[in-house]
Amino acid sequence: MQDTMQDRAQDTLQETQDRAHDTMQKPMEQTKNALEQVENIPSNIYYGGVIGSIVLSALLMMMGKRNLSLFVGLWPPTILNLALFSKQLRPSREISSMETHSI
Repeated sequence: MQDTMQDRAQDTLQETQDRAHDTMQKPMEQTKNALEQVENIPSNIYYGGVIGSIVLSALLMMMGKRNLSLFVGLWPPTILNLALFSKQLRPSREISSMETHSI
């Protein structure tokens, strides 16, 4: 009787651990995929986004849409932070591509 209760408890514990592992695995894979996509964006895209949002913000201000202009004007620091984040993920990627082009 004691052994069967311990076996059931062990089985229940193992099932719970397996479910927890499966539950955590999916978000981790999604995060990994998202980071891989961020790594593949060239830094020129970020800089273009920064310049474009500054220009758009200025145009919106000239059109009299002050609140929208301020909202769009807050985008450049966020975009630059994303660019820095992507460089921290793979700093050597751009260096190796520059070396390949100079050879």
